[in-house]
Amino acid sequence: MKWWKRVIFSVVSALWGYISLDYLFYAFQLLANKRNATKVYHPGKDGLMQLLGVGMFLLWFLIIACYFFLLRRASNQIDFVETDKKTGKEKVKRRWFDVMFQFALLLTGLFLRWCYLIYIYFPKI
Repeated sequence: MKWWKRVIFSVVSALWGYISLDYLFYAFQLLANKRNATKVYHPGKDGLMQLLGVGMFLLWFLIIACYFFLLRRASNQIDFVETDKKTGKEKVKRRWFDVMFQFALLLTGLFLRWCYLIYIYFPKI
């Protein structure tokens, strides 16, 4: 992968990870019916919001799958073929560095958002 593509994917991964924590937290609140102040379940209103929470989770997973598919298409498609010295069999080693690197940046963005919330935002409340 060219360096400028890697920089663009890195920025997108870090930002997506940073934003994803709030998005997933909001989807979980909808799914768990946390915003219901009356504590009485209304299937018409509360059930619809729970379905919206499920849909938000599924949309997040769909976006992540499409992002990693796009990342695999943009990265190098070269596989290494190595020959085992003892057995003489050939092994194919796939190139997964770019995907693992972007996944690590996504997790880093999630971790940075979590640290911001724990150490800066919540102590002020």
